[in-house]
Amino acid sequence: MKHYIRSYWTKYKQLYKKGLKGIAAFLAIGAIIVFVLATIASRGMGVIFNEVMARQTMMRGTVTVESLTATPWGTLSFTDLVWKDPEGRELLTVPDGKIRVNMWDVITRNFKASAINGIELNDATIVVDLDDNNRLDFVPASPDVNKPINEVEPRPKPPKKTTQERQEELGKKVRNFNWNGQHLNLTITLRNNQLEIFQKNRHYVMRNVNSKIHLDSNRAIRIDMETGKFGGTAIGDGLTLKGRVDLKDVLKHRMPQLDLQFDVKGVDPSSLGFGDNIHDAMTLLTKVTGDFNRPLAKGRVTMPVLRIPALTFENVVGDVTYQDGILNFENVNANVYGGKLEAKGIYNLDTRAYTITGIAKDLDSSEALKTPEFVVPVSANLNFKSEGKPRDMEVWGNFWSGGGHYMLIPIKNITGNFHNKGRHLSFSDVTVNTNITTISTDALRIDNGQLTMGPLNITSHGGSNFILYDESFDEIDENMDRIKEGMKQAGENSKRASESAKGIDSIKVPDDVKESVGDVKRQMDEVKDAFKGIKIK
Repeated sequence: MKHYIRSYWTKYKQLYKKGLKGIAAFLAIGAIIVFVLATIASRGMGVIFNEVMARQTMMRGTVTVESLTATPWGTLSFTDLVWKDPEGRELLTVPDGKIRVNMWDVITRNFKASAINGIELNDATIVVDLDDNNRLDFVPASPDVNKPINEVEPRPKPPKKTTQERQEELGKKVRNFNWNGQHLNLTITLRNNQLEIFQKNRHYVMRNVNSKIHLDSNRAIRIDMETGKFGGTAIGDGLTLKGRVDLKDVLKHRMPQLDLQFDVKGVDPSSLGFGDNIHDAMTLLTKVTGDFNRPLAKGRVTMPVLRIPALTFENVVGDVTYQDGILNFENVNANVYGGKLEAKGIYNLDTRAYTITGIAKDLDSSEALKTPEFVVPVSANLNFKSEGKPRDMEVWGNFWSGGGHYMLIPIKNITGNFHNKGRHLSFSDVTVNTNITTISTDALRIDNGQLTMGPLNITSHGGSNFILYDESFDEIDENMDRIKEGMKQAGENSKRASESAKGIDSIKVPDDVKESVGDVKRQMDEVKDAFKGIKIK
């Protein structure tokens, strides 16, 4: 029995070894055949490429390359690829790149879109046009692609037509790119590309575009993209786009669904129409969801500093939403001159019109006016408005203060209104209440840095009224300047006396301090004398 089993096992091992050798030989011969066929196919790749380009239906026009090389493993390297429409206009230029294909499809001459596994474009110029539903088409580049970022036109020049309008006029043939529902499953890699985008009346040119996009037209698009500086409708330092676009049931007229992180860095507010010379960088960090043709973005807006005429905001942070060209800002908070700002507003990306309202609380007047002698906590209601032109920004509101002082004069409170447009800042209904008087004026303007002041109405709490006219101001200002200088000198002398004193009992007031105090008193008397010539009302 043992001898029988041993003999059977020996024969089985011999057959098994022969079978394995046969399979290995078959696989080796198959691999050699495939390799030979792939090599033959790769050597004729130029002919195959031209045949594929002639038979494809997605890209309207002609696609040519300067040179083309291929490996047996399905990588086609090309230089100077040019896609032109039937009218001879260039739609795409690529200095060099690669196309990865399924070699079995090439060998079997099964030329379908699904045969392409990957596309790599280096240093290319890509121009896309998005219609109202964000359907993509390729169009010729505008002259702006060769301009500096800050000179790119914010909007397409009329009579620019959208893809949808062209399709309605000329039918489907007008579209240079037609997907036609073909199955695509490939990875698109962009290295150092330049991208120009037209959408409605928005226009962008982006430099240094690097991305990896995996497209499976039956399932989803996965995007990982980052750009350098961009210009046009907005100017900024760059943007990143990462996430997924769900394409399930897209052929059943269901809109693709978005799930993307979209961050825009270093946006120049002046490029959006926020004032004529406001260039403090703004960053938007948003999550994009919703239908592909009507995306909804929600996130945060941040600015380290925002400088506008007469106001400097720091650490600006708020909530922002975007849909249908409208940016809505809510819960915006910032620091301003030692106080706090709370604001909200709406901005139209297409018209550049905006309205912003806010309230600033407890601003330090000495910090805002750069006048250490004037110290009161100020609060204000702020309104910003523009119809879309940078120079028409208008700022207005009212303000009020708590108690403080101007030099040695105690102040109970200050109220008034203000209006600022361009370089013209005016105040009205200004009232300053002290313990003994109330000072009011309706005419105070600052035009291009030049102060113009109208009559001051002064009412003492004892009941007498008088008015200061312009001719009185110069003399009083001179006396006030001398008083301030005298008080400053007296303070310095007093400080020196304190530092040199050896003990409280031995402190003696120096003669120069006495003289400085005497000068201040005499200057105060001169101010009183100046008031004697003021007209009483």
